[in-house]
Amino acid sequence: MLNNLLDWNPQFFREIRGRVKKRNIIIASIASVLTQFLIVLCHLGELPDIDLGHPQYSRYCFGFEKAYSSSYLCKTDMLENWVINWQLFWLDIFVVLSVLSIFSLLIVGTYMLVADLTKEESKGTLNFIRLTPQTATNILIGKILGVPIMLYGMLLLALPLHFTAGLHANIPVSLVFGFYAVIIASCAFFYSAAILLSLLNFPIAGFKPWLSSGVIFFFLFVMTGIVWNGYSITNTAFDWLSLFYPGRVLPYLSDTTHISHNTIDYFYPNQLSSLLFYGQSWWVTPGVGMSLIFGNYIVWTYWLWQGIERRFHNPSNTILSKEQSYWFTGSFVATILGFSLQTTKTSYLIASFISLQCFLLVMFLGLIAALSPHRQTLHDWARYRHQLGKDGNKLWKELIIGEKSPSTVAIAINLMIAISYILPSLFFFPFKDGLSNALWGLLISANVILLYAIIAQFILSMKFQKRAVVASATILSLIIVPFFLLTFAQARGDSLIAGLFTFIPVVILEQVQLSTVMVAILGQWLTIALVGFQMTKQLRQAGASETKMLFSEPS
Repeated sequence: MLNNLLDWNPQFFREIRGRVKKRNIIIASIASVLTQFLIVLCHLGELPDIDLGHPQYSRYCFGFEKAYSSSYLCKTDMLENWVINWQLFWLDIFVVLSVLSIFSLLIVGTYMLVADLTKEESKGTLNFIRLTPQTATNILIGKILGVPIMLYGMLLLALPLHFTAGLHANIPVSLVFGFYAVIIASCAFFYSAAILLSLLNFPIAGFKPWLSSGVIFFFLFVMTGIVWNGYSITNTAFDWLSLFYPGRVLPYLSDTTHISHNTIDYFYPNQLSSLLFYGQSWWVTPGVGMSLIFGNYIVWTYWLWQGIERRFHNPSNTILSKEQSYWFTGSFVATILGFSLQTTKTSYLIASFISLQCFLLVMFLGLIAALSPHRQTLHDWARYRHQLGKDGNKLWKELIIGEKSPSTVAIAINLMIAISYILPSLFFFPFKDGLSNALWGLLISANVILLYAIIAQFILSMKFQKRAVVASATILSLIIVPFFLLTFAQARGDSLIAGLFTFIPVVILEQVQLSTVMVAILGQWLTIALVGFQMTKQLRQAGASETKMLFSEPS
């Protein structure tokens, strides 16, 4: 059996051999059993006492609700036994175990994976693993399965209690298994994101585990509060984020128990019934809704693995190829636009359009980081182009799909893909007087993003240390400073032209004249042209000087 495991995935065998020790098994088993015991004990403690001498209230009793409390007056049957709502008792245990499992798997598992890869990188053993004949997928799946093996063991020990609680709560078996499938898919997504983060160059490598697990903890904490308080549907693109929270399926499971929502009191009914995608409700039926959430994880896990496979064996590679970026942009825009167009109310449409622009900014900042090569790669490309300068017909191919060429043209094509898909939707929905502002806002946002892209690429092509840090700080300043200037201008009653250099200019377009808008657009185009000209000149000089040095070397 061990030989078969070694043949299937040597990395997985290496991980379990180093981690599955008698001491670790004992500690994990005790921790799991003790946690389950305390959870059950705490819930048993809420049952009424044996003493019948005074009225008692409990969450798990049937009767009148106690004022300002979620407890109910306890009653007895003809044999003087308490009448207990055991279905609710088991549902509470099921939910508590589910939430603890989600937090443990995603936070602790992510920390363990990133810490392990960071440790391997610092020791130099990761480079040794890269030299093995195994594929990146095989190696990293071995990591995902093997590094948190003790965590998996703890949760497997809790699985019988969790499954039993679900059955006693009258949750259909198919939906319980559907919940497990969603949990596995969420682990695949978040673990893949964590692995991709660990493969990126980072100034303080030791901070990666804390950063990744901290971000996931913040996301889970916020989303748990939002879902449990019933504020989860905003009718904007931000609703898409809630589908990345695996606890989103728990209200489905509680609905199938047919327990009164006033009794459950921590989930609001039919939370996803008002969530629309291109105006259609797909999440009403529990089975279909859970399948769509599962599919959402799978689609974006696939894109994460495209970056992982490119970076693992060759860390100098960009995260995505330019060809891949075009498909990624199409997938992202098609998804995010579907969640943006959930209503035809004009006020909601403007809010959705603003949220759409926010997501587009985040996506394109990611593409800029993923596609932009650094100085040495650019100079190698410039030297290659200089040597093959007579064959100029291939230059456009290099700029569109070349691995080492500047990213500006690819970013521009991605912007064209996004605008081409979004633009028709602006005419189909009743923006009324806001249509022209939406059109101008879309154009200005594209200009601003293209400006970010060309400035970032120009900085990355320069000769000084910490180019990535300087490029990031510069783009962040270009995002934040116009908002500060706009705030001061509004307070003093000055010109609002600074708002036309933000990524959401639609918020002030009603307050500026068309001539001001045209001046801002021309200024953006002029800046893009000047920076592009300077970068082209610099790359030509670099390519020419490198070639002269090459030919001047003595034979």
